[in-house]
Amino acid sequence: MTIFINIIKGFVTGMAVMIPGVSAGSMVMSMGMYRSVLTLISGSKEQRKSTLPGLIPFGVGILAGIVVFAFLLIALLDKFPLQTSMVFIGMILGGIPSLYRIVKGVRINVKYAVSFLVAVCVMAGMLILSHNSNVTSTLEPSVLSFLIAVFLGFVAAATMVVPGISGSALMLILGYYYEITGSIKELAVGLGTFQGKLICQGAFVIIPFAIGAVAGIVLVSKVIRRLLDKAPVTTSYALIGLMAASPAAVLLKVSVDWSAIGWLGYLIAVLCLVGGFTVAYYFGRADGQTKNC
Repeated sequence: MTIFINIIKGFVTGMAVMIPGVSAGSMVMSMGMYRSVLTLISGSKEQRKSTLPGLIPFGVGILAGIVVFAFLLIALLDKFPLQTSMVFIGMILGGIPSLYRIVKGVRINVKYAVSFLVAVCVMAGMLILSHNSNVTSTLEPSVLSFLIAVFLGFVAAATMVVPGISGSALMLILGYYYEITGSIKELAVGLGTFQGKLICQGAFVIIPFAIGAVAGIVLVSKVIRRLLDKAPVTTSYALIGLMAASPAAVLLKVSVDWSAIGWLGYLIAVLCLVGGFTVAYYFGRADGQTKNC
């Protein structure tokens, strides 16, 4: 039963992280798997062995969710963008109670309040910058471009570990979103059609990007894991702030024709929000995330 539940969690996560503005870290947190993922990346050998059996079905579910996204969720986002987005916004919000249980009963002081407000301001700043960003940069073959690609991979991976922050939004701010996605497409087409030129062009960006991504996931996960161990309440308030502000990023990144939505559409959107919240809340409680964090 646990294996099936973890597959479902991964399936939902895989679909959600493909939606613009949705943070991978937020969804992993909402599904109650955040601490396990951090342990797999930065824990001891024994700790990794203990978490691996639960994370394998979770990973399988993520891959399945990404595949289904390509066929089903894209159509739903196109026809029902608000209602579909509300499901995943509800899931993000549904993960907050699991974090709140860590700080419940602890008197709020200035340090905790500042931690929360700084996280909210970071999200607001990213939203403003990404929404107004129209910079498009390219990476030409050079040592500097190689190093930039490594840095971009590091930053993108960090956003996967930190809940609330969208990697796509950050890449837009830096001006390399279309360069990275275009390079992925070039590499895929090149490998599929055996075109050496496209393979080389795509690989020049994707290989250093992947190197930076691996380093980013390992290093940032170690930092967050230590913060959760050393300052759990302060860190939890920061994570709550990031997750509480992240639904705004989803709505800004998804195209919605507000004038075409009637009262029934809004009612369904509210039901989708409640449904998504309920699912994430249940998974968070069932996983016992409070004990692990």
